[in-house]
Amino acid sequence: MTFRGSHLYVNGPEIQHVFGVTSLPLTTVAHIISYLDDDVTSLSRLCRTSASLYYMTLPHLWKSVTLTSHPSIRYKDGEPEGSGGASPFSMGLNALVTTKVAPLVRNLILQGDFGWMEPHEYSRAGRVSETGMVLNIAICAALDRCPQLESFRWDLNTRIQPNVYSSLARLPKLRELWLRFPSSRAPHPITVIPPMPTIETLYITHFDPLCNPDDLSTFFFHAEKLRTLQMHFSPRMRDAGEASVIVAQFFRKNIIEKKKLFLKRVGMYNLFAQMDVNDCLHAVDTGLCDDFTALNCFGPDESPFKSSSNATWFLDKTWLIPSDKVLPKPKVLRLDQLHKRHTHDLARASGLERLYLVNARHVPRNSGHAVTPSSRDQSPLIAPATCNGGTDAAANSIRNTTSIHLRDLYMDSICDVCGPTLKHLILPARWPLSQEMIVRLIRSAPNLTQLSAPIICSGFDFFRLVVPFLTHLWALRILAPATEGLEGERLACEFRQFVDQLDEESFEECQVGENGPFRITHSGMEKAAVDVPHIRYVGFGDKVFEIGQVYEDVVKTPVALSSRDGSGGDSGIVDDHVEYSQEVVRKRRVTRIPESDVAHVEIWKMDSLDVI
Repeated sequence: MTFRGSHLYVNGPEIQHVFGVTSLPLTTVAHIISYLDDDVTSLSRLCRTSASLYYMTLPHLWKSVTLTSHPSIRYKDGEPEGSGGASPFSMGLNALVTTKVAPLVRNLILQGDFGWMEPHEYSRAGRVSETGMVLNIAICAALDRCPQLESFRWDLNTRIQPNVYSSLARLPKLRELWLRFPSSRAPHPITVIPPMPTIETLYITHFDPLCNPDDLSTFFFHAEKLRTLQMHFSPRMRDAGEASVIVAQFFRKNIIEKKKLFLKRVGMYNLFAQMDVNDCLHAVDTGLCDDFTALNCFGPDESPFKSSSNATWFLDKTWLIPSDKVLPKPKVLRLDQLHKRHTHDLARASGLERLYLVNARHVPRNSGHAVTPSSRDQSPLIAPATCNGGTDAAANSIRNTTSIHLRDLYMDSICDVCGPTLKHLILPARWPLSQEMIVRLIRSAPNLTQLSAPIICSGFDFFRLVVPFLTHLWALRILAPATEGLEGERLACEFRQFVDQLDEESFEECQVGENGPFRITHSGMEKAAVDVPHIRYVGFGDKVFEIGQVYEDVVKTPVALSSRDGSGGDSGIVDDHVEYSQEVVRKRRVTRIPESDVAHVEIWKMDSLDVI
């Protein structure tokens, strides 16, 4: 039997002509459908096309399920969602429980605001919320029907109950788990999270021991396959100066039994706790960690003013004391604090591939815990106030001097040690880099593929002067300088004028995209981008441009302006005979795009406080 005669390669009568051809092998159809995993609309339409496509498309349609709960009824085109039935969230859970599609689900995400009422009233009665318990029972029933589930994300504002933990522990293929704890201060019963030995990736967000004192020690003790751990704590504790987190409590069973976790990727967010690294070293093997993230964990940046005026300074300072004899050599570092202590670690971090010095900073929700002006004025580091503004000028001078000194320390460590292996780099916007510093950076880090830095530039000449030496660079982001003082204002003003010119210059072509007339082709960078063969995305402040393929354009240049007709010198009649020479110019199409189109690029994605 030939391949054409096999039923695996020949379409049935109902699937023919669907893709515009007479006959198409089913293997080719399956390959085409595999590229539609993120296009739910197209998958739904294919399911309604024919019976054959229904069975081929249904596993892709239900592979990833995201159910979002909303506290109120939403309307679309004047009609309420779920009209004639229940909410989409409830109907999705009902489909998982009552139909046969649950075994097809691989990834399940539950997110949103469930809108449970009066949690404090139930807490005073010593009971769990009725709506929250019913929700957990329904989710428990859905999980029991998803034996192939590999990833589960609980991002609801309600608390997960022990019955859901038990259902998760029974899933044999569960690899990734995301747990969000509610931020309500209502008392809750203590839950011991059961062992889940198959988990490889764990995300914990909004954890607050005073709100949800769940016990994770048993989970960590049996997590032999755990390789990624991201712990996001509630920012309330740091804002209030409340050190209620004890890191060693999470790993106390590992510490007692001296059973180490072999973590390769670790992230800490909003951690405010006393340093107990010596105990944690008995539970975690830091030598294997090659990806480390610490955001809003070690206090503010090094500054002669903030060190004495921040309420968390005493605990934050304890984390700057080295205690690990085995110095880890990570490949990825993502930090938001700029401190001299970190430069010493960078000076020994040979082999570093990605360095993200995040520009985003956490802003407390209320100012009630901020340091009062009187306590700030009592600092010996601040000069007495004067009426002529001399204090502000002196303060800005000290800040800029400290920032420049810190910048030089970081640049020395990056260029002298990390440069040869560095591929991704984000530098703070408060460190404007001159052309000489950029040249030094490029010579030290020739393998950069993504670069985000506040480069001092007033035109597109830096493309030809600097960027062509980075032969692997495909994403460049120019940050607006954010320094203080008159010099900082001048640099910021020049940068704004340069960015504003990108809209004022002529545009050759206007393309209307799906979201309206936003995509616009720019002609100012087309010639400059030719010398950068691999560049794809370029950002100037909040404007992002996508650089496309090279094309050839014919340009006419005038070579003669005018000549007299010979009728007399006093006639003043001039015949214009303009001659043009044609020249072929190579350009690249430059199109402005929204920032959402580059959300997957690391120099934009990592420059935030998001849990990644």
